[in-house]
Amino acid sequence: MVFVQVVEGLLRHGVGERVTPRLRERLRQVGLDLDRPLLPAYRAVMWHRCLHIIVEEVYPGLQREEAFRQLAAHHVEGYGQTLVGRALMRLLRLLGPRRTVYQMAQALRASDNYTEVRLTQLGPCSYEMWMNSVLDTPGYAEALFVGFLRASGAEEPRASIVRKEEESTTYVLTWTER
Repeated sequence: MVFVQVVEGLLRHGVGERVTPRLRERLRQVGLDLDRPLLPAYRAVMWHRCLHIIVEEVYPGLQREEAFRQLAAHHVEGYGQTLVGRALMRLLRLLGPRRTVYQMAQALRASDNYTEVRLTQLGPCSYEMWMNSVLDTPGYAEALFVGFLRASGAEEPRASIVRKEEESTTYVLTWTER
């Protein structure tokens, strides 16, 4: 299950006025009715389908990976406008990049009921992040991580997949020192 703050951050704030009647209807058809109060949680499979629908409707004509990257950037921005997100964004700035990586791992675990994350520090500005999921949303997770690192004050943040297995993905997160 994906929890409401994730859905609210993206759809109410991140995508916001770009939610067209057609997008609203397509989301309703798969189980996400924006004309009703949001539910506390949504099935992960349905939420992933919603991400694809949103990309198709909001970013037509963009390459798939670029569309997911832009969606993730809007998601970080939108999440920062939720009650929980505003507090988190202020906290990230105070924590700085290193401690933000650990905060991101906690936030990922708190966004749903299935994500597991393991971190390994590779260097002063480099971490390996293993997650027990494989998303069919190229560029999305990487752009989320970059967005949160940027919010923490990281300079030149980067995130890339270094290993993808059947049921897990490993990323490397890096940035430069000031």
